[in-house]
Amino acid sequence: MTPLFLDTSYLIDYLRGRPLSNKDEIVSAVHQKIVYYNGIILTELLSGARTPKSQKHIEKMLSGLTYLPVKYDDYKQAGLIRNSLFKKGFSMSTPDALIAVHVKKYSMKLITGDTFFIKAGDLLNIKVEILESGPDQYTGSPLRSDER
Repeated sequence: MTPLFLDTSYLIDYLRGRPLSNKDEIVSAVHQKIVYYNGIILTELLSGARTPKSQKHIEKMLSGLTYLPVKYDDYKQAGLIRNSLFKKGFSMSTPDALIAVHVKKYSMKLITGDTFFIKAGDLLNIKVEILESGPDQYTGSPLRSDER
């Protein structure tokens, strides 16, 4: 199985309790310890946490995944990716470029709800899977109602 990198959008949908079409694949990969995230994902998730309880839930969820530190060379590669895409008329944020660097560097598949990554994935030659989620069951908290 290909290692997976979970984007913030996927994890938010999970936290909101949305039914996800690929949840079994993700759970299997978590058990195999081949699911990754980085500091960008941690920062984005904690930025949206409204309570200390939701912060703890986010940290607990991430503890089952493998953390990839962002190193000096990763920043350099992210800058080069942004520059190359800009020359092709495509703009990518620095956080998204750092995510793309890890996905490419470690030959992973990016699991995301952000359709922006379809074109970016083609341009960068990275595997991208756009999640399919069910109806929004959002309750005003990043946590599922049974976990608040």
